[in-house]
Amino acid sequence: MTRKLAIVAVLLFSCKSTPSKPEAEPAKPPEPAAAPASPAPTAAAPVTPPPAAVQTTPPPAPQSAASATAPNPAPAPGIDVSILDTTVNPCNDFYRFSCGKWMDSTPIPPDRARWTRSFDEILDRNQYVLKDVLEKDLQASADPFAKKVHDYYATCMDEDKAESASLAILKDAFQRIDKVVDKKTLAHAVGELHRGGARVFFGFSARQDLKNPKQVIGFADQGGLGLPNRDYYFLEDKKSADLRTLYVDHIGKMLTLAGVDGGADKAGKIMELETALAKASLTPIQRRDPDKLFHRLERKGLTKQAPSFDWNEYFTTIGQPTIKPINVTVPEFFTALDEVVQKTSPGELKAYLKWSFVELSADALGKDFVNERFRYTQALNGAKQLLPRWKRCVESTDRALGEALGRSFVAATGGEKGKAIAKEMIVSIEAAFQRDLGTLDWMDDAGKKASLDKLHKLFNKVDYPDKWRDYSKMDIRTGSPLENQLAAARFESARQLAKIGKPLNRKEWGMTPPTVNAYYNGSLNEMVFPAGILQLP
Repeated sequence: MTRKLAIVAVLLFSCKSTPSKPEAEPAKPPEPAAAPASPAPTAAAPVTPPPAAVQTTPPPAPQSAASATAPNPAPAPGIDVSILDTTVNPCNDFYRFSCGKWMDSTPIPPDRARWTRSFDEILDRNQYVLKDVLEKDLQASADPFAKKVHDYYATCMDEDKAESASLAILKDAFQRIDKVVDKKTLAHAVGELHRGGARVFFGFSARQDLKNPKQVIGFADQGGLGLPNRDYYFLEDKKSADLRTLYVDHIGKMLTLAGVDGGADKAGKIMELETALAKASLTPIQRRDPDKLFHRLERKGLTKQAPSFDWNEYFTTIGQPTIKPINVTVPEFFTALDEVVQKTSPGELKAYLKWSFVELSADALGKDFVNERFRYTQALNGAKQLLPRWKRCVESTDRALGEALGRSFVAATGGEKGKAIAKEMIVSIEAAFQRDLGTLDWMDDAGKKASLDKLHKLFNKVDYPDKWRDYSKMDIRTGSPLENQLAAARFESARQLAKIGKPLNRKEWGMTPPTVNAYYNGSLNEMVFPAGILQLP
Protein backbone atom coordinates (compact mmCIF):
# COMPACT_ATOMS: atom_id res chain seq x y z
CA MET A 1 0.00 0.00 0.00
CA THR A 2 2.86 2.39 0.81
CA ARG A 3 4.38 1.92 -2.63
CA LYS A 4 0.98 2.54 -4.31
CA LEU A 5 0.55 5.78 -2.36
CA ALA A 6 4.03 6.88 -3.41
CA ILE A 7 3.17 6.30 -7.06
CA VAL A 8 -0.07 8.24 -6.67
CA ALA A 9 1.86 11.10 -5.05
CA VAL A 10 4.31 11.28 -7.96
CA LEU A 11 1.50 11.45 -10.47
CA LEU A 12 -0.43 14.03 -8.47
CA PHE A 13 2.56 16.35 -8.57
CA SER A 14 3.08 15.77 -12.30
CA CYS A 15 -0.50 16.54 -13.39
CA LYS A 16 -0.58 18.80 -16.42
CA SER A 17 -3.21 20.55 -18.48
CA THR A 18 -3.26 19.40 -22.08
CA PRO A 19 -1.79 22.19 -24.23
CA SER A 20 -3.32 23.28 -27.51
CA LYS A 21 0.14 23.07 -29.09
CA PRO A 22 2.90 20.49 -28.65
CA GLU A 23 4.93 21.19 -25.54
CA ALA A 24 8.56 22.18 -25.78
CA GLU A 25 11.17 19.61 -24.85
CA PRO A 26 12.09 19.43 -21.15
CA ALA A 27 14.77 21.88 -20.12
CA LYS A 28 18.36 20.71 -20.42
CA PRO A 29 21.24 21.49 -18.06
CA PRO A 30 22.86 24.59 -19.53
CA GLU A 31 26.23 24.49 -21.23
CA PRO A 32 28.85 26.80 -19.72
CA ALA A 33 28.25 29.15 -22.61
CA ALA A 34 29.73 32.46 -23.60
CA ALA A 35 29.02 34.70 -26.55
CA PRO A 36 26.75 34.29 -28.39
CA ALA A 37 23.40 32.93 -27.30
CA SER A 38 23.47 30.27 -30.00
CA PRO A 39 21.40 27.09 -29.75
CA ALA A 40 22.90 24.84 -27.08
CA PRO A 41 24.02 21.31 -27.99
CA THR A 42 21.17 18.85 -27.76
CA ALA A 43 23.23 16.05 -26.21
CA ALA A 44 22.81 17.37 -22.67
CA ALA A 45 21.26 15.08 -20.09
CA PRO A 46 17.52 15.41 -19.42
CA VAL A 47 16.40 17.12 -16.27
CA THR A 48 15.06 15.02 -13.42
CA PRO A 49 12.80 16.76 -10.87
CA PRO A 50 14.46 16.67 -7.43
CA PRO A 51 12.80 15.86 -4.10
CA ALA A 52 10.27 18.55 -3.20
CA ALA A 53 9.49 20.53 -0.08
CA VAL A 54 12.28 22.03 1.96
CA GLN A 55 10.62 25.33 2.73
CA THR A 56 9.47 25.64 6.31
CA THR A 57 6.82 28.31 5.75
CA PRO A 58 4.61 28.76 2.69
CA PRO A 59 5.48 31.65 0.36
CA PRO A 60 3.11 34.55 -0.14
CA ALA A 61 -0.08 33.71 -1.98
CA PRO A 62 0.37 34.42 -5.69
CA GLN A 63 -1.89 36.42 -7.93
CA SER A 64 -3.56 35.03 -11.00
CA ALA A 65 -1.52 34.55 -14.16
CA ALA A 66 -3.56 37.16 -15.97
CA SER A 67 -3.62 39.84 -13.33
CA ALA A 68 -1.02 41.57 -11.21
CA THR A 69 -3.52 42.95 -8.77
CA ALA A 70 -6.24 40.37 -8.00
CA PRO A 71 -5.11 38.07 -5.14
CA ASN A 72 -5.24 34.33 -5.75
CA PRO A 73 -4.69 31.99 -2.76
CA ALA A 74 -1.86 29.52 -3.19
CA PRO A 75 -2.92 25.88 -3.55
CA ALA A 76 -2.41 23.82 -0.41
CA PRO A 77 0.90 21.96 -0.61
CA GLY A 78 1.05 18.18 -0.64
CA ILE A 79 -1.29 15.47 -1.89
CA ASP A 80 -4.77 16.69 -2.82
CA VAL A 81 -7.17 13.75 -3.08
CA SER A 82 -9.88 16.01 -4.51
CA ILE A 83 -8.16 15.94 -7.89
CA LEU A 84 -8.50 12.15 -8.21
CA ASP A 85 -11.03 10.86 -10.70
CA THR A 86 -12.25 7.85 -8.75
CA THR A 87 -14.76 6.96 -11.49
CA VAL A 88 -11.81 5.66 -13.53
CA ASN A 89 -10.29 2.25 -12.90
CA PRO A 90 -6.60 2.95 -12.08
CA CYS A 91 -5.68 -0.39 -13.68
CA ASN A 92 -7.04 0.92 -17.01
CA ASP A 93 -5.90 4.57 -16.92
CA PHE A 94 -3.77 5.42 -13.91
CA TYR A 95 -2.92 8.93 -15.10
CA ARG A 96 -6.58 9.84 -15.55
CA PHE A 97 -7.33 8.32 -12.14
CA SER A 98 -4.59 10.43 -10.53
CA CYS A 99 -5.11 13.74 -12.31
CA GLY A 100 -8.55 13.65 -13.95
CA LYS A 101 -10.44 16.21 -11.87
CA TRP A 102 -7.48 18.59 -11.85
CA MET A 103 -7.24 18.49 -15.65
CA ASP A 104 -11.00 19.00 -16.02
CA SER A 105 -11.04 22.02 -13.71
CA THR A 106 -7.70 23.63 -14.60
CA PRO A 107 -7.37 25.55 -17.88
CA ILE A 108 -3.98 26.60 -19.20
CA PRO A 109 -3.54 30.29 -18.32
CA PRO A 110 -3.73 32.34 -21.54
CA ASP A 111 -0.21 33.72 -21.10
CA ARG A 112 1.36 30.25 -20.74
CA ALA A 113 2.17 27.61 -23.33
CA ARG A 114 1.63 24.80 -20.80
CA TRP A 115 0.55 24.36 -17.21
CA THR A 116 1.47 21.72 -14.64
CA ARG A 117 0.56 21.29 -11.00
CA SER A 118 4.24 21.03 -10.10
CA PHE A 119 6.83 23.10 -11.97
CA ASP A 120 4.54 25.75 -13.44
CA GLU A 121 2.55 26.49 -10.29
CA ILE A 122 5.80 26.79 -8.33
CA LEU A 123 7.29 29.02 -11.06
CA ASP A 124 4.27 31.32 -10.92
CA ARG A 125 4.45 31.51 -7.12
CA ASN A 126 8.21 32.18 -7.21
CA GLN A 127 7.72 35.07 -9.61
CA TYR A 128 5.57 36.86 -7.04
CA VAL A 129 8.27 36.32 -4.43
CA LEU A 130 10.85 37.80 -6.81
CA LYS A 131 8.57 40.72 -7.66
CA ASP A 132 8.23 41.47 -3.96
CA VAL A 133 12.01 41.31 -3.55
CA LEU A 134 12.57 43.62 -6.53
CA GLU A 135 10.09 46.22 -5.35
CA LYS A 136 11.20 46.38 -1.71
CA ASP A 137 13.21 49.15 -0.11
CA LEU A 138 16.94 48.67 -0.80
CA GLN A 139 17.84 49.55 2.78
CA ALA A 140 16.80 46.09 3.99
CA SER A 141 19.01 44.19 1.52
CA ALA A 142 22.28 42.55 2.51
CA ASP A 143 23.18 41.96 -1.15
CA PRO A 144 26.12 44.16 -2.24
CA PHE A 145 24.69 44.21 -5.77
CA ALA A 146 21.10 44.94 -4.78
CA LYS A 147 21.17 48.40 -6.38
CA LYS A 148 22.23 46.92 -9.72
CA VAL A 149 19.44 44.35 -9.49
CA HIS A 150 16.83 46.99 -8.67
CA ASP A 151 18.11 49.41 -11.33
CA TYR A 152 17.99 46.67 -13.96
CA TYR A 153 14.42 45.72 -13.07
CA ALA A 154 13.17 49.31 -12.73
CA THR A 155 14.68 50.28 -16.09
CA CYS A 156 13.17 47.18 -17.71
CA MET A 157 9.76 48.27 -16.38
CA ASP A 158 10.10 51.76 -17.91
CA GLU A 159 8.19 51.47 -21.20
CA ASP A 160 9.01 55.04 -22.23
CA LYS A 161 12.74 54.28 -22.15
CA ALA A 162 12.15 51.11 -24.18
CA GLU A 163 10.35 53.19 -26.82
CA SER A 164 12.97 55.95 -27.04
CA ALA A 165 16.38 55.24 -25.49
CA SER A 166 16.48 51.56 -26.53
CA LEU A 167 15.52 52.49 -30.09
CA ALA A 168 18.40 54.99 -30.18
CA ILE A 169 20.83 52.21 -29.21
CA LEU A 170 19.41 50.07 -32.03
CA LYS A 171 20.01 52.88 -34.54
CA ASP A 172 23.60 53.34 -33.29
CA ALA A 173 24.24 49.62 -33.78
CA PHE A 174 22.92 49.84 -37.34
CA GLN A 175 25.31 52.70 -38.10
CA ARG A 176 28.23 50.54 -36.98
CA ILE A 177 27.02 47.60 -39.07
CA ASP A 178 26.82 49.88 -42.11
CA LYS A 179 30.61 50.33 -41.83
CA VAL A 180 31.21 46.68 -42.79
CA VAL A 181 33.17 46.77 -46.06
CA ASP A 182 35.60 43.83 -45.94
CA LYS A 183 36.34 40.63 -44.03
CA LYS A 184 38.09 42.48 -41.20
CA THR A 185 35.20 44.85 -40.51
CA LEU A 186 32.78 41.92 -40.89
CA ALA A 187 34.66 39.89 -38.27
CA HIS A 188 34.70 42.89 -35.93
CA ALA A 189 30.94 43.38 -36.31
CA VAL A 190 30.28 39.68 -35.67
CA GLY A 191 32.48 39.78 -32.57
CA GLU A 192 30.59 42.77 -31.16
CA LEU A 193 27.26 41.10 -31.86
CA HIS A 194 28.43 37.91 -30.15
CA ARG A 195 29.53 39.88 -27.09
CA GLY A 196 26.00 41.23 -26.84
CA GLY A 197 24.44 37.77 -27.12
CA ALA A 198 23.36 37.71 -30.78
CA ARG A 199 23.01 34.45 -32.70
CA VAL A 200 24.90 35.39 -35.85
CA PHE A 201 26.74 32.99 -38.24
CA PHE A 202 28.15 30.62 -35.58
CA GLY A 203 28.59 30.21 -31.85
CA PHE A 204 31.76 30.55 -29.81
CA SER A 205 31.93 29.63 -26.13
CA ALA A 206 34.06 28.24 -23.31
CA ARG A 207 33.32 24.62 -22.40
CA GLN A 208 34.76 21.58 -20.75
CA ASP A 209 37.27 19.70 -22.91
CA LEU A 210 35.54 16.44 -23.87
CA LYS A 211 38.83 14.52 -23.79
CA ASN A 212 40.34 16.27 -20.77
CA PRO A 213 37.39 17.16 -18.51
CA LYS A 214 39.52 19.06 -16.02
CA GLN A 215 40.30 21.76 -18.59
CA VAL A 216 38.28 24.47 -20.36
CA ILE A 217 38.81 25.17 -24.05
CA GLY A 218 37.11 27.24 -26.76
CA PHE A 219 34.26 25.73 -28.76
CA ALA A 220 33.44 26.99 -32.25
CA ASP A 221 30.01 25.61 -33.11
CA GLN A 222 27.30 25.77 -35.76
CA GLY A 223 24.74 28.53 -35.31
CA GLY A 224 23.29 31.62 -36.94
CA LEU A 225 19.72 30.32 -37.19
CA GLY A 226 16.57 32.19 -36.15
CA LEU A 227 14.29 29.15 -36.19
CA PRO A 228 14.64 26.72 -33.25
CA ASN A 229 16.94 24.24 -35.06
CA ARG A 230 18.05 23.19 -38.53
CA ASP A 231 15.15 20.75 -39.11
CA TYR A 232 12.65 23.61 -39.11
CA TYR A 233 14.17 24.76 -42.41
CA PHE A 234 13.54 21.46 -44.22
CA LEU A 235 10.48 19.67 -42.78
CA GLU A 236 7.89 19.34 -45.57
CA ASP A 237 4.63 19.16 -43.59
CA LYS A 238 2.16 22.04 -43.92
CA LYS A 239 2.69 23.28 -40.36
CA SER A 240 6.46 23.63 -40.93
CA ALA A 241 5.94 25.33 -44.28
CA ASP A 242 3.47 27.78 -42.74
CA LEU A 243 5.93 28.52 -39.92
CA ARG A 244 8.69 29.33 -42.41
CA THR A 245 6.33 31.68 -44.26
CA LEU A 246 5.45 33.35 -40.97
CA TYR A 247 9.13 33.61 -40.01
CA VAL A 248 10.06 35.40 -43.25
CA ASP A 249 7.10 37.76 -42.80
CA HIS A 250 8.19 38.36 -39.21
CA ILE A 251 11.76 39.23 -40.27
CA GLY A 252 10.42 41.72 -42.80
CA LYS A 253 8.07 43.39 -40.33
CA MET A 254 10.77 43.65 -37.64
CA LEU A 255 13.26 45.19 -40.05
CA THR A 256 10.60 47.64 -41.25
CA LEU A 257 9.83 48.63 -37.64
CA ALA A 258 13.56 49.19 -37.17
CA GLY A 259 13.65 51.56 -40.14
CA VAL A 260 15.47 49.27 -42.60
CA ASP A 261 14.54 50.15 -46.18
CA GLY A 262 13.10 47.24 -48.14
CA GLY A 263 12.81 45.09 -45.04
CA ALA A 264 10.32 42.70 -46.65
CA ASP A 265 12.58 42.11 -49.66
CA LYS A 266 15.64 41.58 -47.48
CA ALA A 267 13.79 39.01 -45.36
CA GLY A 268 13.76 36.47 -48.19
CA LYS A 269 17.52 36.80 -48.70
CA ILE A 270 18.10 36.41 -44.95
CA MET A 271 16.06 33.20 -45.03
CA GLU A 272 18.19 31.93 -47.92
CA LEU A 273 21.36 32.65 -45.95
CA GLU A 274 20.06 30.90 -42.83
CA THR A 275 18.90 27.92 -44.90
CA ALA A 276 22.42 27.53 -46.31
CA LEU A 277 23.81 27.51 -42.75
CA ALA A 278 21.11 25.05 -41.66
CA LYS A 279 21.95 22.69 -44.54
CA ALA A 280 25.55 22.47 -43.29
CA SER A 281 24.49 21.90 -39.67
CA LEU A 282 24.16 18.59 -37.86
CA THR A 283 20.63 17.50 -36.98
CA PRO A 284 19.53 17.40 -33.33
CA ILE A 285 19.75 13.58 -33.43
CA GLN A 286 23.28 13.64 -34.88
CA ARG A 287 24.36 16.00 -32.10
CA ARG A 288 23.53 13.36 -29.49
CA ASP A 289 26.71 11.52 -30.51
CA PRO A 290 29.62 13.20 -28.67
CA ASP A 291 32.14 11.72 -31.11
CA LYS A 292 30.58 13.84 -33.85
CA LEU A 293 31.15 17.00 -31.82
CA PHE A 294 34.85 16.85 -31.01
CA HIS A 295 37.52 17.99 -33.45
CA ARG A 296 40.50 19.70 -31.80
CA LEU A 297 41.58 21.70 -34.84
CA GLU A 298 42.85 24.58 -32.68
CA ARG A 299 43.02 28.14 -33.97
CA LYS A 300 45.12 27.22 -36.99
CA GLY A 301 42.67 24.54 -38.09
CA LEU A 302 39.67 26.82 -37.70
CA THR A 303 41.34 29.43 -39.90
CA LYS A 304 41.98 26.76 -42.52
CA GLN A 305 38.30 25.74 -42.51
CA ALA A 306 37.08 29.31 -43.07
CA PRO A 307 39.90 31.48 -44.49
CA SER A 308 37.52 34.19 -45.77
CA PHE A 309 36.70 35.22 -42.20
CA ASP A 310 39.25 37.32 -40.30
CA TRP A 311 39.66 35.19 -37.17
CA ASN A 312 42.44 37.39 -35.76
CA GLU A 313 40.10 40.40 -35.74
CA TYR A 314 37.25 38.32 -34.33
CA PHE A 315 39.23 36.92 -31.40
CA THR A 316 40.67 40.35 -30.63
CA THR A 317 37.14 41.82 -30.59
CA ILE A 318 35.83 39.23 -28.13
CA GLY A 319 38.82 39.75 -25.82
CA GLN A 320 40.74 36.57 -26.69
CA PRO A 321 43.53 37.73 -29.05
CA THR A 322 45.94 34.89 -28.18
CA ILE A 323 43.49 32.00 -27.87
CA LYS A 324 44.73 28.63 -29.16
CA PRO A 325 42.84 25.60 -27.71
CA ILE A 326 39.69 25.29 -29.86
CA ASN A 327 37.33 22.44 -30.59
CA VAL A 328 35.58 22.91 -33.94
CA THR A 329 32.43 20.89 -33.34
CA VAL A 330 31.33 20.67 -36.98
CA PRO A 331 34.23 21.40 -39.36
CA GLU A 332 31.99 21.06 -42.43
CA PHE A 333 29.77 23.84 -41.12
CA PHE A 334 32.65 26.31 -41.12
CA THR A 335 33.60 25.31 -44.66
CA ALA A 336 30.03 26.12 -45.68
CA LEU A 337 30.13 29.35 -43.66
CA ASP A 338 33.21 30.43 -45.62
CA GLU A 339 31.32 29.86 -48.87
CA VAL A 340 28.32 31.85 -47.60
CA VAL A 341 30.56 34.79 -46.66
CA GLN A 342 32.17 34.74 -50.11
CA LYS A 343 28.95 34.47 -52.13
CA THR A 344 26.68 36.83 -50.17
CA SER A 345 26.68 40.48 -51.25
CA PRO A 346 27.78 43.14 -48.73
CA GLY A 347 24.25 44.56 -48.59
CA GLU A 348 22.75 41.16 -47.79
CA LEU A 349 25.39 40.47 -45.14
CA LYS A 350 24.58 43.79 -43.45
CA ALA A 351 20.85 43.03 -43.55
CA TYR A 352 21.51 39.67 -41.85
CA LEU A 353 23.64 41.33 -39.16
CA LYS A 354 20.92 43.94 -38.55
CA TRP A 355 18.28 41.24 -38.29
CA SER A 356 20.44 39.40 -35.74
CA PHE A 357 20.64 42.55 -33.62
CA VAL A 358 16.90 43.25 -33.91
CA GLU A 359 16.12 39.67 -32.86
CA LEU A 360 18.47 40.03 -29.90
CA SER A 361 16.95 43.38 -28.87
CA ALA A 362 13.23 42.81 -29.46
CA ASP A 363 12.15 42.27 -25.83
CA ALA A 364 13.92 45.47 -24.73
CA LEU A 365 12.38 47.66 -27.44
CA GLY A 366 8.98 49.36 -27.70
CA LYS A 367 5.57 47.70 -27.71
CA ASP A 368 5.36 47.36 -31.52
CA PHE A 369 8.50 45.22 -31.52
CA VAL A 370 7.33 43.21 -28.51
CA ASN A 371 3.90 42.57 -30.01
CA GLU A 372 5.34 41.55 -33.37
CA ARG A 373 7.78 39.23 -31.66
CA PHE A 374 4.90 37.64 -29.75
CA ARG A 375 2.93 37.17 -33.00
CA TYR A 376 5.76 34.92 -34.17
CA THR A 377 6.60 33.10 -30.94
CA GLN A 378 3.00 32.16 -30.17
CA ALA A 379 3.05 30.06 -33.34
CA LEU A 380 5.86 28.08 -31.71
CA ASN A 381 4.48 27.71 -28.19
CA GLY A 382 0.70 28.27 -28.40
CA ALA A 383 0.38 30.95 -25.70
CA LYS A 384 -2.63 33.17 -26.33
CA GLN A 385 -1.51 36.27 -24.43
CA LEU A 386 1.77 38.04 -23.79
CA LEU A 387 3.10 37.70 -20.25
CA PRO A 388 2.60 40.86 -18.14
CA ARG A 389 5.56 43.21 -18.37
CA TRP A 390 6.57 42.65 -14.74
CA LYS A 391 6.89 38.90 -15.28
CA ARG A 392 9.01 39.45 -18.38
CA CYS A 393 11.20 41.86 -16.43
CA VAL A 394 11.55 39.42 -13.52
CA GLU A 395 12.75 36.78 -15.98
CA SER A 396 15.14 39.23 -17.65
CA THR A 397 16.60 40.29 -14.30
CA ASP A 398 17.11 36.67 -13.32
CA ARG A 399 18.95 36.00 -16.59
CA ALA A 400 21.18 39.05 -16.14
CA LEU A 401 21.92 39.03 -12.40
CA GLY A 402 20.63 35.67 -11.26
CA GLU A 403 22.99 35.08 -8.37
CA ALA A 404 22.54 38.61 -7.05
CA LEU A 405 18.76 38.34 -7.27
CA GLY A 406 19.07 34.81 -5.90
CA ARG A 407 20.58 36.00 -2.64
CA SER A 408 17.40 37.85 -1.75
CA PHE A 409 15.21 35.03 -3.06
CA VAL A 410 16.99 32.47 -0.87
CA ALA A 411 16.62 34.71 2.18
CA ALA A 412 12.88 34.98 1.51
CA THR A 413 12.28 31.25 0.96
CA GLY A 414 14.24 29.24 3.49
CA GLY A 415 17.89 30.28 3.56
CA GLU A 416 20.42 28.11 5.38
CA LYS A 417 17.69 26.09 7.14
CA GLY A 418 16.14 25.08 3.83
CA LYS A 419 19.55 24.14 2.42
CA ALA A 420 20.27 21.96 5.46
CA ILE A 421 16.94 20.14 5.13
CA ALA A 422 17.52 19.47 1.43
CA LYS A 423 21.04 18.16 2.07
CA GLU A 424 19.73 15.83 4.77
CA MET A 425 17.18 14.43 2.31
CA ILE A 426 19.85 13.88 -0.35
CA VAL A 427 22.23 12.12 2.05
CA SER A 428 19.39 9.81 3.12
CA ILE A 429 18.53 8.98 -0.50
CA GLU A 430 22.17 8.21 -1.30
CA ALA A 431 22.45 5.98 1.78
CA ALA A 432 19.33 4.07 0.67
CA PHE A 433 20.80 3.68 -2.81
CA GLN A 434 24.02 2.29 -1.35
CA ARG A 435 22.06 -0.22 0.75
CA ASP A 436 20.02 -1.34 -2.24
CA LEU A 437 23.14 -1.69 -4.37
CA GLY A 438 24.42 -4.42 -2.07
CA THR A 439 21.25 -6.49 -2.56
CA LEU A 440 21.27 -6.63 -6.38
CA ASP A 441 21.68 -10.13 -7.80
CA TRP A 442 21.91 -9.03 -11.45
CA MET A 443 25.05 -6.89 -11.01
CA ASP A 444 28.51 -8.41 -10.56
CA ASP A 445 31.00 -7.25 -7.94
CA ALA A 446 32.96 -5.12 -10.41
CA GLY A 447 29.78 -3.28 -11.44
CA LYS A 448 28.80 -2.70 -7.83
CA LYS A 449 32.25 -1.39 -7.01
CA ALA A 450 32.17 1.03 -9.98
CA SER A 451 28.66 2.23 -9.07
CA LEU A 452 29.66 2.76 -5.46
CA ASP A 453 32.74 4.70 -6.53
CA LYS A 454 30.60 6.95 -8.76
CA LEU A 455 28.11 7.48 -5.92
CA HIS A 456 30.87 8.55 -3.53
CA LYS A 457 32.21 10.99 -6.12
CA LEU A 458 28.79 12.51 -6.84
CA PHE A 459 28.94 16.28 -6.33
CA ASN A 460 25.71 17.80 -5.00
CA LYS A 461 24.91 21.49 -5.40
CA VAL A 462 21.97 22.40 -3.23
CA ASP A 463 19.81 25.52 -2.94
CA TYR A 464 22.45 28.16 -3.74
CA PRO A 465 26.22 28.45 -4.38
CA ASP A 466 28.63 28.41 -1.47
CA LYS A 467 30.36 31.42 -3.04
CA TRP A 468 28.21 34.09 -4.68
CA ARG A 469 29.15 35.57 -8.06
CA ASP A 470 30.87 38.95 -8.16
CA TYR A 471 29.04 41.45 -10.39
CA SER A 472 31.33 44.40 -9.67
CA LYS A 473 32.37 44.73 -13.32
CA MET A 474 28.83 44.70 -14.70
CA ASP A 475 27.85 48.24 -15.66
CA ILE A 476 24.13 48.69 -15.00
CA ARG A 477 22.57 52.11 -15.54
CA THR A 478 19.10 53.61 -15.72
CA GLY A 479 19.28 54.78 -19.32
CA SER A 480 17.49 52.06 -21.29
CA PRO A 481 16.46 48.41 -20.98
CA LEU A 482 18.49 47.47 -24.06
CA GLU A 483 21.63 49.16 -22.74
CA ASN A 484 21.44 47.03 -19.57
CA GLN A 485 20.65 43.85 -21.46
CA LEU A 486 23.76 44.34 -23.60
CA ALA A 487 25.88 45.22 -20.57
CA ALA A 488 24.82 42.01 -18.82
CA ALA A 489 25.56 39.92 -21.91
CA ARG A 490 29.01 41.48 -22.38
CA PHE A 491 29.84 40.89 -18.73
CA GLU A 492 28.86 37.23 -19.00
CA SER A 493 30.69 36.79 -22.31
CA ALA A 494 33.93 38.14 -20.82
CA ARG A 495 33.49 36.05 -17.66
CA GLN A 496 32.95 32.85 -19.59
CA LEU A 497 35.65 33.34 -22.21
CA ALA A 498 38.22 34.13 -19.51
CA LYS A 499 38.00 30.46 -18.48
CA ILE A 500 39.57 29.20 -21.71
CA GLY A 501 42.91 27.49 -21.11
CA LYS A 502 42.31 27.27 -17.36
CA PRO A 503 41.33 24.39 -15.04
CA LEU A 504 37.62 23.68 -14.72
CA ASN A 505 35.87 25.23 -11.72
CA ARG A 506 33.58 22.48 -10.41
CA LYS A 507 31.89 24.77 -7.90
CA GLU A 508 30.23 26.99 -10.49
CA TRP A 509 26.48 26.67 -11.06
CA GLY A 510 24.76 26.42 -14.45
CA MET A 511 21.37 27.58 -13.11
CA THR A 512 20.42 30.60 -11.04
CA PRO A 513 19.07 29.99 -7.51
CA PRO A 514 15.45 31.06 -8.37
CA THR A 515 15.26 28.57 -11.28
CA VAL A 516 12.39 26.08 -11.08
CA ASN A 517 14.32 23.10 -12.40
CA ALA A 518 17.20 20.77 -11.57
CA TYR A 519 19.74 18.78 -13.54
CA TYR A 520 22.34 16.05 -13.58
CA ASN A 521 25.52 16.80 -15.50
CA GLY A 522 27.20 13.56 -16.54
CA SER A 523 30.55 15.08 -17.49
CA LEU A 524 30.85 16.56 -13.98
CA ASN A 525 28.93 13.80 -12.15
CA GLU A 526 26.94 16.45 -10.33
CA MET A 527 23.34 16.89 -9.19
CA VAL A 528 22.10 20.48 -9.00
CA PHE A 529 19.00 21.49 -7.02
CA PRO A 530 18.35 25.28 -7.14
CA ALA A 531 16.32 26.95 -4.40
CA GLY A 532 13.59 27.71 -6.94
CA ILE A 533 12.49 24.07 -7.21
CA LEU A 534 12.99 23.33 -3.52
CA GLN A 535 9.66 24.88 -2.61
CA LEU A 536 6.48 23.33 -1.26
CA PRO A 537 4.57 21.83 -4.21
